[in-house]
Amino acid sequence: MRIHAALSRNLRARERAGWHELGVAGKPAPAGSGRGGAGRRPVNSPCHKRMSGKKRGVRSPAVSRKVTKPSPGPKSRAPPGKSDSGVTPSQTTEALPSVPDKPTPPKELSREDQAAITIQCAYRKHLAQKERTRRIKEKEEYAALMDKLQKEAFLAMVKREQEQARREREKEEEQRRKRQEELKRRKQMLEAAFEGDIEEMKAVLKEVGDVLSREGVGHDDRGKAVRLKSHMAMVECADANGNTPLSEASGGGHPAAIKFLIENGAHPNCKGAFGRTPLYRAAFGGHLAAVEMLLQHGSDPRIYADDGNTPEQVASLDAVVDVLRSWDINLTDAMLKKMEAEQQRRAQEAQKQKEAETKRMAANVQELQKEQERCQKELQRAYCDLNRRITEHDKCERKKMDKTEITLQAIKDAETLVDELRLAAEKAEEKLALARLELREQTQEEEGELPGLKCPVAELHDVLLKDVGDRIQADGRWPLVIDPSGQAATFLRYQDTNYLDTLNPAHMQPDRVRLALLGALRFGKPLVFDMREIDMFETVKRQLDSIQPELAQDLLSKNLLNKDKFLSLIRPGDGPEYNRNQFQISRTIHFKVFFVTKTKRPPDSQLQTLLPIQVLLPKDRY
Repeated sequence: MRIHAALSRNLRARERAGWHELGVAGKPAPAGSGRGGAGRRPVNSPCHKRMSGKKRGVRSPAVSRKVTKPSPGPKSRAPPGKSDSGVTPSQTTEALPSVPDKPTPPKELSREDQAAITIQCAYRKHLAQKERTRRIKEKEEYAALMDKLQKEAFLAMVKREQEQARREREKEEEQRRKRQEELKRRKQMLEAAFEGDIEEMKAVLKEVGDVLSREGVGHDDRGKAVRLKSHMAMVECADANGNTPLSEASGGGHPAAIKFLIENGAHPNCKGAFGRTPLYRAAFGGHLAAVEMLLQHGSDPRIYADDGNTPEQVASLDAVVDVLRSWDINLTDAMLKKMEAEQQRRAQEAQKQKEAETKRMAANVQELQKEQERCQKELQRAYCDLNRRITEHDKCERKKMDKTEITLQAIKDAETLVDELRLAAEKAEEKLALARLELREQTQEEEGELPGLKCPVAELHDVLLKDVGDRIQADGRWPLVIDPSGQAATFLRYQDTNYLDTLNPAHMQPDRVRLALLGALRFGKPLVFDMREIDMFETVKRQLDSIQPELAQDLLSKNLLNKDKFLSLIRPGDGPEYNRNQFQISRTIHFKVFFVTKTKRPPDSQLQTLLPIQVLLPKDRY
């Protein structure tokens, strides 16, 4: 306000003094002199500017004014049409060159403006510091959150490993306890047989049945078969020397125990230590009643022991020798035929039961396999939902929306669901593996080792990327990396590869898969399909075929590399880096495709189509 008032007073003073124009030097021109004389247009008038522009051939809005500097002393007023120097204004105008106006110097800021600018700078600095503090705080909170999540993930992993180790220890302890109880029952059975204690043997056999009942074995056809098998295993159990309870009862000379054991299925001609039969031991011990009981139930006196002697030759009593000599061998042959027919009948029944049990186990394996596939599909959908929630959260972060808390909670819920379904899938896989093991044991089939190569985790770079020894190239198939620990997938992800997570819907978009394939071919690097713990092989093949018919077969058979067939994948909208001239044979020969899985035993179709490479951890090498 003070500056405005000062300017107003200065302007009024100039008007009172008769100053109409300011000269170049900042002095007032006389009222009637020069271009400011009466009856003449001022030089700076619009008309004069147009005329002077036409004469000079220049159309410039700014025409310079030549102001004569008044000489000191009084001067007479020039007549109209004449200037003080005796030259007409037009001549003066024509004689003067055109000089552009000088730029006005910048206006000096007032103290108020300077103060306002200072306040604005201070406020902006304050806002910047506030924003910097907020970002630093967010960074610290994010780092703290990541540290917390890493610790929680580490603790969760440790807890899972501890829980798994605890379950394994409990399983081992349970098996050890069962073995000890089994050995204890066998020892009791052998001792009771040697002492002729029939009640103790009955108690041992009853305990065997009670154990099966506690384990859930019923009394149906399958349960009866299991119970009969366990019963016979206890009746014909043997010690370290191969002696059975019947052999021990014969050695102890207990005919009642011998009859009990034979009626419960004991074989009368079983061989124990040194190839000695129960009859041999009874004759050697001089137990006449035991010898007669054994002969009446099919014991053959013609069987030789390892020392080349028969029971008659080692008999310690003449009465025993007489009984053995006078025994009718035809009765023995008849009883042996009868026993053989009974054994065949039992064998046929056992075979029928075994076949029925095999069918039941095979059906159980199929059901568990369907259950595992269902769990894997649910886990796959949960992974897709988790990736979708993460994408939504990233969009909210970019757009600075107020829904980040909701999206974060959705991510946590999706992660919880993924963990639950992963555990369910692992349990289903364990059940399936156990059922397959029981089926192999039932059919007497052994599961061989995985075909293909074995690679220690420390040699992944040499085996996969360098192919030392050209073993992968010689096989002709793309590698299937089998690594339940997941270290191979992490290794390949952080190498110079085109990594695709098959459980991420964004990664499996056909156009993204196509560009990843073209980029790997263009720059000569591996294309990695990470299938994790789910069988995504057929899904990958379907996505490849959606890009181009028969693309999956061409890629797996390597026909895509012949005669630059891969150039058909280029689209008009692709960037210049995918130009046909950019694909060079010196780079495409280094192209590879890796399929990575965390399943311990992939399906046979994958093992035949791809080259299995089993990754070994340090503890697996010894």
